[in-house]
Parts: sequence; C-alpha cells; structure tokens
Amino acid sequence: MLLAGISGTGKSRIVRKLAQATTTQKYDNDEDRWNDNRPENFELIQVKPNWHNSMDVVGFYSNISGKYEFTPFVEFIVKAWQHKDTPYFLCLDEMNLAPVEEYFAEFLSAIESRSTDENGDYITDPIIKPFKNFGEKEGKAMLIQLLGDADPIDKNPIAIHFYEKGLTLPPNLMVMGTVNMDETTFSFSRKVLDRAMSLEMNEVDYDKFLSGESEQFPLLTDMNELLVNRPQRAAEVTEEIESDKVVAYLKDVNTLMEGTPFKLGYRAANEAMLYVAACKKFAGSDYALANALDEFTLMKILSRIEGDDSRLGIADDDPRIVTLGIEASEQHTSLLTCLKAIVHKHIGASSETEKKIDQMCNTLEREHFVSYWA
Repeated sequence: MLLAGISGTGKSRIVRKLAQATTTQKYDNDEDRWNDNRPENFELIQVKPNWHNSMDVVGFYSNISGKYEFTPFVEFIVKAWQHKDTPYFLCLDEMNLAPVEEYFAEFLSAIESRSTDENGDYITDPIIKPFKNFGEKEGKAMLIQLLGDADPIDKNPIAIHFYEKGLTLPPNLMVMGTVNMDETTFSFSRKVLDRAMSLEMNEVDYDKFLSGESEQFPLLTDMNELLVNRPQRAAEVTEEIESDKVVAYLKDVNTLMEGTPFKLGYRAANEAMLYVAACKKFAGSDYALANALDEFTLMKILSRIEGDDSRLGIADDDPRIVTLGIEASEQHTSLLTCLKAIVHKHIGASSETEKKIDQMCNTLEREHFVSYWA
C-alpha cells in the first residue's frame, strides 16, 4: 500500500499504530502497548536516493567475507515467518526517493506470484533463491545466520522451506510505503501502481489533534486471523459478494479506457473482488457495495490516470460515449468527466471519488496537465 500526502500527516505513524494494534506481545497495561515504538511486528526502513539495485533490500553474497550479507528487510521477513499468526508491518519511509521498480524488483515479482497450493498453504516465488543453490555448506551457514540454530536444516520446517524453496513471502507480511511527491522524488511506474493500493493522507484536523483524538486507535488483535488468512483469488469470494455488479462497473470503466494506457487488467478485477469481500467482512452491518467501490476506485483506478489536455481529451461524438450511454455535452470533454458519469451511475452522487475527480478536473483546466499524485 502507498500512503501519499504532505509531510507531517502521520503516514509512517499510522503503520506503527497498526503494528501496535495487532501485536500479540504481552504488556503490563494498554499504555505500554501504545508507547512501544518498536513492537516486534514493526520495521521501518528508510529508502535512500542511491538505491538503484536490490542489494540494499534482499542482500548479496560477498566474495570478500565469504558469506551472504542479509539486510533488515530480509531479517524482518524471517521474523514474520516465525510468527505467522500475527500481521507484520514493514514501513518503507520515503519510498519514492529511489525508483521503486529498481530496488524492489524481487518483491514486485514475488507478490505477482501469490497463490495457494493444494494444501491451502500460501506460496510465492522466492526473493532469494533456494539456499541449497549456494552450495550445501553455504546454504546451511545462511540458515544459521538467520535462524541461529546450530543445525536447523533437519528439524526446523522454516529452515527446510528456505533451503529447498528459497526465501518466499509469508502471508502475514504487510508492506506499506510512505510517499511525498515533489521535485526530489520519482514518480511511480504502472508496474508499481498495478501491484499497490494508493491512499491519500492530506487531511489535517487540528481540533482532533488538540483533543488527542488523532492519537486514538482501536485494538485489532481480534481481527488478526482475517488479516493473515485472507483469500488470494477472486474465485474464492465471488459467491460471497455482488460480483455481477462489480464486473458491470469494471466493464464500463474499461469501455471508457479502451485505447488508453489506463485500461484495467485481470489483476485489477481480482483485487476489486477481494477488496469488496474484505470490506464486507470487516465492516459488518456498515457494509455497502457503493462505499467499497468508491474506495477501490480512489485507491486503484484514479491513481493510474495522468496526462495533458490532448491525452485526456475526448470528443462528444466519441463512440465510447455512445456505448456507455453518457449524454454528450460540453461538460464531458475528458476521460475524467466521463469517468465521473460512470461513477455516478454505479456508485451514486457525492462519493469521495467524485470529489477527487472534480479536483483533478480543476487542475487539468488550470494547468493543462493533471496527475492523481499532484
């Protein structure tokens, strides 16, 4: 998940709060829980501008030391593997100070391969190849480095997994990156945006800040099971949700996006289904499909759209407008205004998506270029 917004709105802090709210560490009282800045299920890694390869993330084998040099990222993943019933939150601070697709390539590839095997176990491609591929002696030395056992390969299931299958991603790992968009940072490629949810955090409420409400956070340990053992494929949830309505909405969006680089693929459809199902489980009686689609559109669809007048412009006689049944008018002169009409049809009026589209339209009119991240 990408947490974007101006500095000082609590982007990295909310990741820490999520870890505090879900950790199963024992505390003498609630105050100790919320004052623990380093719960065992939290890690903050500061991205450096010189990260242009993955060595700072997944490590490397050193010919000088004769051993594999592991990183805090790898060590945190190993901790998550050892406590698979607890969500583990990794915060990549200032994630776009370097090109994400360069230093995070192995991770982006691995999350694309997420699935469950015939035993129902969560599996991904490895971010470090099977340790046995480094040779028996070095492979066992790597296990001892990470797990601290004198001879773990014969009796530790996690060690056996690393040795035979490599360091894969555990199901309880949550990676959240904080993002500031300015002249010192890199924009996100579609490869990254396709694999992430994007959430804006620009609102500042000084009244809640003064009253202390902005620091309050609910205990979430009762939801750990839902966070960790979540479905991976849309087929697992289609019977639980209004999947036909979700598909109808995505079809209309894709009809509008036909011929543009903003068109949605199967991955987006899969994540839409999973997100709606998750909303239904977590929200309970407060669940509404329109709210779930509204949030999904903000996080997944609008973040893909950027360009100038010529790229986002659309003629009133464009066949897409006719197909979608949008009334041709001078107000429907861009993809954004047409998308607003689709959102109004499927989600309703006064949605957060409509508000964001209005902001983007105003920016496009004023600056002749717009980006979700502006």
